[in-house]
Amino acid sequence: MQGRAGDGVLAGRVREGQVKSRLIEAHPVEASGDGAQALLASVAETADLDLAPMSDDLWLLSSSDESFFVDTLNPRFWLLHTTARAKTIRSLWRQHFVSSPRLDSAWLPASQLRELEGNRRWIKSSFSSDQLQPRASTGEVVPRRWRVQVEGDTPDELLELVSRHAKYRASASLTAVATILRDEQLGNAEVAADYQGGFVSSGSSFEVVVGLLWRSLDRYESYVRDLESRFQLRTQAAPTDASDEVALSFEGEVAHIEFPHEVEDIDAFVANLFNCREPFRLWAVPREVGSGQWEANAVDLHVGHTLRLEMAPRWMRILLGEHTCGNTLARLLANLQHRFDAQTRLASPVAAS
Repeated sequence: MQGRAGDGVLAGRVREGQVKSRLIEAHPVEASGDGAQALLASVAETADLDLAPMSDDLWLLSSSDESFFVDTLNPRFWLLHTTARAKTIRSLWRQHFVSSPRLDSAWLPASQLRELEGNRRWIKSSFSSDQLQPRASTGEVVPRRWRVQVEGDTPDELLELVSRHAKYRASASLTAVATILRDEQLGNAEVAADYQGGFVSSGSSFEVVVGLLWRSLDRYESYVRDLESRFQLRTQAAPTDASDEVALSFEGEVAHIEFPHEVEDIDAFVANLFNCREPFRLWAVPREVGSGQWEANAVDLHVGHTLRLEMAPRWMRILLGEHTCGNTLARLLANLQHRFDAQTRLASPVAAS
């Protein structure tokens, strides 16, 4: 990160400067090296990049002047690293990674951002309700837009203070944090992380950064798998006393959200939730079943799994299919917190939420 890679390193395609990393949730056709290769090959083809193995679980995506390294050691949760310019990685990410139905961002809950070790340098909070409530009135319940960065000693405490204020608590979402890591043997690094699984690091030791990234990956994997374990609805056949009859048993919980404040325009909320666009990535033809009450059998455009949502101005219920990806629920929760109310939680929260 400090210093300059020699011109002989990948023909000069590794720039000096900050390392940008992304935590990726991946669904290759099969969880193997061949599956990872096939999925990355499809990304390389659409992005007009070359794909080459660096080792069994490390892949290089490259152009004539840029290099992107993808670590697939964990078959489902990958890490992407590059020193390319921020604009370049942002374009690659939006156009060729998350546009793939088998790839998604990680959606870190605020608690996992707070768990990043090191000495906190700054925190960032941003919020916008324009996407879900474009015609709603402003000011009394939730400020429509909000962006602030706090630097200095214990910046978390200031955001916590703001989140207690009746007017501002709904928009006081934790968006990003920066922390300074120090290791006597390995060196120092500064790492900034955001709620969409993006990391930017600088300093003298990438080894220190990698340790933080893998701990973040492990926490996020536990979070997503816990969501799946609790909220995927499964059926199981069970024999009965009658030899020709079979009973069905159901496992799993319905995810329930009590909205911290009432949805002012529920019709617009529903329409904008299922428009197929980023960041929600949900498609459905919602149906109004009562005054202000809606239901939708939706398809998540990540992997194509199904889920059912039932909504009213004060609550939402989410029923995940037997195989629906837990990242779907993680994405929904994170974006409700940044686009509707920062205090949005599952009524029975999992440990990491």
